[in-house]
Amino acid sequence: MLELNYPLSMRLVCFILLSLSIFSCSNADKTVADLPVCVVDPNQRFFTQNEMTAAFRNDIIEKLATSNQTDAIGALDRNKTAYFHVRFQMGISPLADYAVDVQNSTALEMAVRAIEYSFKYQMPDGDFQLVIPADLAASGTATEGDKVSGIAFFYSALGSALLALQDNSGYQSQPAAKKRIEILIPQYQISLNYLKTKTTLLKQIDAEAPNRLFFDALAFYAMGKYLNDIDAMKIGLDFANLALTKQQPEGFFVEGTGFDSSYQGVGIAMGFRLLSILKSDEPIRQILYDKLACATRWEMSRIKPTGEISTEGNSRVHAGGETFLGKEKQVAYTSVLIALWNMYYYSGKEEYNEFANKVLVFYVL
Repeated sequence: MLELNYPLSMRLVCFILLSLSIFSCSNADKTVADLPVCVVDPNQRFFTQNEMTAAFRNDIIEKLATSNQTDAIGALDRNKTAYFHVRFQMGISPLADYAVDVQNSTALEMAVRAIEYSFKYQMPDGDFQLVIPADLAASGTATEGDKVSGIAFFYSALGSALLALQDNSGYQSQPAAKKRIEILIPQYQISLNYLKTKTTLLKQIDAEAPNRLFFDALAFYAMGKYLNDIDAMKIGLDFANLALTKQQPEGFFVEGTGFDSSYQGVGIAMGFRLLSILKSDEPIRQILYDKLACATRWEMSRIKPTGEISTEGNSRVHAGGETFLGKEKQVAYTSVLIALWNMYYYSGKEEYNEFANKVLVFYVL
């Protein structure tokens, strides 16, 4: 989250096929200016969130969940050492995916526990506590924007998880788990109301980062849908439309001063998650798919024959590029994998699966 780089150390038999099309991975050696306007591969159908999770191979969904296990009190990621911020509780979403995908009771318990843990640190106005670790104390003070953005990240995962559970019959037959989650509904609404008051701030600080606009869109729309908060859903759609305005004809979203093959993957992955929870009559539904399909086509142009995702020319993630919590950011290959597999299932084109397997071999196997 967070870089979305969940490790995927599973053993797979991958058949690596080289494509000869103009959109093949060899295009990573070309400049963006050389690439044609992308072609949209049409979707065969739309998927709900849980339908898309079911389409993915079980071992992948399982690994995403097991890479995000809670400790005994529900802490995830950097909160395991000591509570830092709810931003680091985003593993709730892959836990919920696995819980509903194979009716895994352990994953369900972890997801519930992680939600309960998170709201122990909620403040009366809906904000969440921030406790900066001692080793980062000299790094500077977090801004209001940093904290608000962290809550939006968390709510994008929480909303996705709550909807995944709500739409699953196995979860509906677990009254004890349902009670523990639903007793927190008033607290969910308090923090959603808090985020609503920060909409203008989020639009300002995320204006040049469309991947974050997709996180914002998912946070408001998912939580709004779960809580039946129509205003929040509308705010979510506003953020989605803002993100789409950042796309260039070639297919990439402008991150900062140009394209970025890492954050492109993050944005696409979040965009596909948003697509899967949209109401069927949302006018943006087909538009969003077409834009994400175009974006994924461009992302494939940055994949080398080896499966490495090229960072050459990236505006943000590259050697000597941006850092997060004192460490240089690495390519979000897991997000790229999720983007490619989504397009594979939506379009039915084996090419996307082949590219995903190349990336998998390079970064994992």
